Amino acid sequence: MNTTHLKQIMTKIIGFNHLRGWHPLPQDIAKSIVIEAAELLEHFQWDGGKNPVDKSKLDGKNITEIKFEVADVFWYLTIFCHETGIDIVDALEQKYKHNEEKYPEKMFAGKNNDEFYYAQKKKYRQKQTTIIDK
Repeated sequence: MNTTHLKQIMTKIIGFNHLRGWHPLPQDIAKSIVIEAAELLEHFQWDGGKNPVDKSKLDGKNITEIKFEVADVFWYLTIFCHETGIDIVDALEQKYKHNEEKYPEKMFAGKNNDEFYYAQKKKYRQKQTTIIDK
């Protein structure tokens, strides 16, 4: 999907809500994002024993229901950003830069495992705490 198509979908979502007079408060939209994300997570409840290297991580799942839950999360996120004036593209770009600093590629070369990831995360948080304490 290209960015033009994505923007068109987002405009349609905003228009859909506007035509129905739906302008919920940000805190209500944030709750809805979490609720819809939980509904997405339900599709993977109790999957802990499955091999994560399986051919398809969605084998045996109801793909249509999963797509709808993903769409619900995106829908509410689009509305949240619209109602709060957040430019989602700008937010994503800023977060990408932040993650580049937090998890530089050179540090992960050949060390792509949970233990290393959590060590990096802990180190970064300690650095941030030190900055805040100053």
